[in-house]
Amino acid sequence: MAELTNKIIFISNKKTSMRLAAAEWKALEIICERERIKRNHLLELINNRKDSKLGLTSSVRLFAIIYFYHLLTDNKQNYAPQTRQIDSPIFDAISGIL
Repeated sequence: MAELTNKIIFISNKKTSMRLAAAEWKALEIICERERIKRNHLLELINNRKDSKLGLTSSVRLFAIIYFYHLLTDNKQNYAPQTRQIDSPIFDAISGIL
């Protein structure tokens, strides 16, 4: 079983913590690098658009899966690294957690 790591995060200027496996933290890091977005800002976007029935941690996991799914399966779009265009998979992934 993967070991979970607790990290301090800020959501809407409020300090909290989240526990994810190392691979999940790495996935968030990769997404943030590709999209040129700070981790806390991404987490705020996810938190603001998540289904109220889901917690933040579950929503972050779902977001990462959807994000990478779009990268792997959408051959019609050319998602160049480090873009923040409206056709970026980040927007598809965030809308996917609604």
